[in-house]
Amino acid sequence: MALIRYAVINVIRSRRRTLTAMMGVLLAVTFVSGTFIAIDSSTRATLDAFLANLPSDINLEARASANGTQLRQAVENITGVLRVAVTRFTGIGKLESGTASSPVDAQVIGVEPNRLPSALEEITVVSGSFSLPRGTAALSEDLAARLNVSTGATVSFRLSSFDPSNQTDPRVNVTVAAVFGGVRPGAGTVFPPLAVVHVEDAAGYEQQLGYLYVGDGLTGEIRIDRAQVLDPYNVEASRGNLAILERQINSVLGLFGGHISSDNIPDALSSFESALIIQRIFYLGLSTPVLLLGIYLGAIGIDLSHAERRRELAVLKTRGASRDQTLGLLVLEAAFGGVIAALIGLVAGVGLSRFLLAFVSLFSTASAPQYELVVLSPATVATVAGLSVLFMAATSYRSARRTADLPIVETLRYYAPGETHIRYRSSWDVLLVTLAVLTYGMVLYSQANPGDFVTFLVGSMFVVLLPLAPIFLMVGSGRLLTRSSSRVYEAASRVNRPFSKNLHHVITRNLHRNPRRAANVAVIIALGLAFGMFTLVTFSSQFAYQEGQLRAGIGGDIAVDAPPSDPGFSASVRALPEVEGLTVVQRVIVPPQFGSADLFALDPGTYLSIAKPEPWYFRDFDSGAVQQVLASPGQVLVTEAYLASAHLAVGDGLSFTRKVRNEAGQLETVILNSEIGGTVRGLPGTSAVGSGVPLAIYGSYDTLGPLIDLARSQNIDPQRYLIDLRAGADWRTAEEGIRSLGASGIRVAAEEVEHLRSVPLFRAFFGFMELEMAFMVVVLTAGLGLILYAATLEREVELASIRARGASGWQTAGLLVGEASSIMLVGLVIGAGIGVLAAYLSTTLVASGGGESLVPLFLIVPATSLLLLAAAPIAMLIVSFLVSLRVARMDIGRVLKLRGG
Repeated sequence: MALIRYAVINVIRSRRRTLTAMMGVLLAVTFVSGTFIAIDSSTRATLDAFLANLPSDINLEARASANGTQLRQAVENITGVLRVAVTRFTGIGKLESGTASSPVDAQVIGVEPNRLPSALEEITVVSGSFSLPRGTAALSEDLAARLNVSTGATVSFRLSSFDPSNQTDPRVNVTVAAVFGGVRPGAGTVFPPLAVVHVEDAAGYEQQLGYLYVGDGLTGEIRIDRAQVLDPYNVEASRGNLAILERQINSVLGLFGGHISSDNIPDALSSFESALIIQRIFYLGLSTPVLLLGIYLGAIGIDLSHAERRRELAVLKTRGASRDQTLGLLVLEAAFGGVIAALIGLVAGVGLSRFLLAFVSLFSTASAPQYELVVLSPATVATVAGLSVLFMAATSYRSARRTADLPIVETLRYYAPGETHIRYRSSWDVLLVTLAVLTYGMVLYSQANPGDFVTFLVGSMFVVLLPLAPIFLMVGSGRLLTRSSSRVYEAASRVNRPFSKNLHHVITRNLHRNPRRAANVAVIIALGLAFGMFTLVTFSSQFAYQEGQLRAGIGGDIAVDAPPSDPGFSASVRALPEVEGLTVVQRVIVPPQFGSADLFALDPGTYLSIAKPEPWYFRDFDSGAVQQVLASPGQVLVTEAYLASAHLAVGDGLSFTRKVRNEAGQLETVILNSEIGGTVRGLPGTSAVGSGVPLAIYGSYDTLGPLIDLARSQNIDPQRYLIDLRAGADWRTAEEGIRSLGASGIRVAAEEVEHLRSVPLFRAFFGFMELEMAFMVVVLTAGLGLILYAATLEREVELASIRARGASGWQTAGLLVGEASSIMLVGLVIGAGIGVLAAYLSTTLVASGGGESLVPLFLIVPATSLLLLAAAPIAMLIVSFLVSLRVARMDIGRVLKLRGG
């Protein structure tokens, strides 16, 4: 108990020292706190995302004889019910008109015009009014077209069992009041062709036709008041509220012979509950770089704090404190510091959460998160407090144990030789690097030899370790390169010699004399830059790969399917002001003589200039040779994958046989002989792009013409146009112009790339990582500033002695800036190098082990990574300069009068 009291007093009294010790952990838990508070604050929007695609919350059934309007009003009067849409299914199944040669099968339902079911919520009224007075009906566009009627025409209802040969069966004539389109596909049991009447008139029409509906012909969709019934922060209470509401609804439905048929909310709540757990784990994993950097910074801060207290701890031990008591005191202080860090982190996390709020939802939310809403769940408080105390206690234990073991005599000196040694054991870091190398090697081996015995024994274990391999590599190699030897700092000081000039020898000697201090700073810079470079390079490379696959699948700026039987389509597209040119790609549905491959007819004069295939599409033949092969009659190009699968070679013959029945029913046959003139890896805008390389054959229209002409009248070979836009042309205007010409299957490269960037998971992930990189710069700046400041306090007598021997204040400041520049150079080179290396191993090598892809995965170094490389040294130099100002203004006499220790 006495130790607890003394530890609390020390933590509160030595505020600067406490801040130095807990700064790293404080910054780490602040980021975690901000992330979790943002998740808590956006929980309502996340729940809305899970419920947004539900056609209804609760579905009901009632007997066909029930009054639909009265049932709807009774259910809507229940507290917690927002809206009810009632649908009356009928036995009417055929419609007739005077302009149609035969009855048309269609579904006829009754609804309330102001309470449409989900299938009709997004309809567009093409003509007329959807008010549905008695004696009228609304028809879907396809039904109106098949009946050849429009608004104001008369149509007749017939029963589903109506026999057209029996003209005595009753009919009911109604007027077409509206024509509509836009019935939602897959929306339950409502589907076109569709006729809609008022729910109150449906039973009357059936009676006139002599039909008696037996059973539950009345259905309904209930939308509950989600804000009132569902509490996203208490899922169990939401389930209880929902159960109470269901009992009330069932009680009311019982009056109409009805009941609840299904409830979609419980499954959505279960999925939402699981998603919240996955969301926290996912973002905690993404925060690993900040956590590791903060923990390491905290360990160095604690080490500096303990080194500054050598005299105090020595006096404590001379008064009878044992080693275990000293160790316990230091760990207790760290634990109390963790509590303080958790409290400050939670407060600071509220502000940080406002920046993270837009990037913590992995789902497309129906409503935007409310920035003014700050929610702090008990799980967030417990997680932040637990991590903070655990990190502080864990990072302090090693330093506390070493400090408690120091001899009393050594701790009473200003210069303690033992405190300048690195005391570094490389075994753990060598183990991490070895494990990373083995993981990468075994994953590649497993992919190349999937059925091998070694793969069967240990392959799966290394595949599980693959996500951790970059962290193992960066932490292990970063520590090895910055802490194993002082020679790297001496080399860096020689690089800085043109700038440090006559201070070079002093800087080199200081770095050599106390490598521990330099290593503490350099490893922080190296790890921070390594994590940042790895993240930015890896995911920029992945995005470039996804974009490359999109563009390879489209083949041009725009790709469209031509409308059938429109010979003037290409000329109309060329006439658009935004279009520079176009080419046609026609798939010829004819199997080759050997193996299996897709056959495409290309225009050699325009294809390469429109598609602009990148160099990686070619290997043995360049683009000029490829165009020459396509332009040579009787020659075809094949992909390398097809050439290998069919065991063929360039120069071999290849024949195609096509049989098509003509209009007279006679079988016509064409046999086409060709020669393989060259190979490509693939061509854009032809085969579907995914994993692996395509099996395809390409020929010109001159070469493949007989095959195409044989089936031209039957139009069975699909044509696709690749369109090149003029520089600066608006693709939206071009897309609308092409659509107005009757084209379908339009794909726009720029639009799909924009969509790729706007995918909720992608947008949230990259936005979060960019903010994390910015926060890592903050961690580096604040943490290094505090470490350098604490180091000047530890070196006060040394620096005052330099001043006393004739050095000016600015020369002493220049000495500190020169040391910081050398350390910064070491951290910059090592951090950027191992970060890019880890990104390379995690992308290029592992991706190539999974089989060849048409679009290669290149290592992309984005501009933001260069900003990170510039920001880190700039922050380091600014911080070191600001810290050196204190030294330049030092009171030399006061410092030299201080007692030892």
